[in-house]
Amino acid sequence: MKDNVKEWNIAVVGAGTMGRSIAQFFSMYGHSVNLYNRSKKTMDDALEQIKNDYATLVSMDMFKEKDVPAALANLHPTHDLAEAVKGADMVIEVVAEDPATKKEMFSKIDKLVGPEVILATNTSTLNIYDIVEVSHPERVLITHFFTPAYIMPLMEMPRGPQTSDEVVAKVEELVRSHGKKVAKLNKPCPGFILNRMTFAIVREAAYMVEQGWTTPEDIDEAIVGTFGVRYTFEGPFKLGDFCGIDIFAHLLDILSPTFSNATEAPQLLKDMIAAGNTGLKGPTGNGFYKHPDAAADRKERDSKIMKSIKFVNEEL
Repeated sequence: MKDNVKEWNIAVVGAGTMGRSIAQFFSMYGHSVNLYNRSKKTMDDALEQIKNDYATLVSMDMFKEKDVPAALANLHPTHDLAEAVKGADMVIEVVAEDPATKKEMFSKIDKLVGPEVILATNTSTLNIYDIVEVSHPERVLITHFFTPAYIMPLMEMPRGPQTSDEVVAKVEELVRSHGKKVAKLNKPCPGFILNRMTFAIVREAAYMVEQGWTTPEDIDEAIVGTFGVRYTFEGPFKLGDFCGIDIFAHLLDILSPTFSNATEAPQLLKDMIAAGNTGLKGPTGNGFYKHPDAAADRKERDSKIMKSIKFVNEEL
């Protein structure tokens, strides 16, 4: 592992939505990135999407057009795992969110790299420390990026029971040096911070729709018009300071008994899945809303995220 984190070579294992996004993040900041995937089609799609993403970044003045060729040249696609991890200072695994698949991949990578190479995973829910078996567990770390990783300013970092302080400090230094914020957890909990918060909201939102109290459109309107404004600069605990912690406690006493206590996915979501309405990636291309042009909708969403980040950075 090089002392200067900006000189690190990065290997990303898996070129799906998150893998290619993470690879793009590091390559646009000057790192040499080896991107591995077994499937040629997945790799071809990933490289094409990365080019499209750079076009969006340039159109939003968040990346200079003259720097695109160099950023693309930093990215080295390969279908050979040994070639991908050769010379890497950090390997980030981004394969399927399946314990057996991740365990097998970590085992393969462990045999191909030296003991100083950091082995990270982009899992969003799994406690990888209870799953993988490697020769030097002190260099294993969860690095949960958010999509799209080259835009979203946060990375969650739950450390493991044997993860070394040096590994935690170096990886935090690496991503902070490129403008990311880091939310650390002393140990992993199911879903980490953001997925626990997100799906608590999803469960309650679906419950309200199922009860006939409101509609998905009105819930989205309410969230965007309140959370969308406040949560750019304060989280729920700081909000509590301003609203009154006593008020928070009083309202929770009243509302808690009325919240959904479901222990599985809401029927609302199951019904939509059965109808093929799983969002942009599904067979109909539709979800709660219609998406006749998935590529255009993705570009519009990315553009809105960039505009929001740019505005917040400039104004706050």
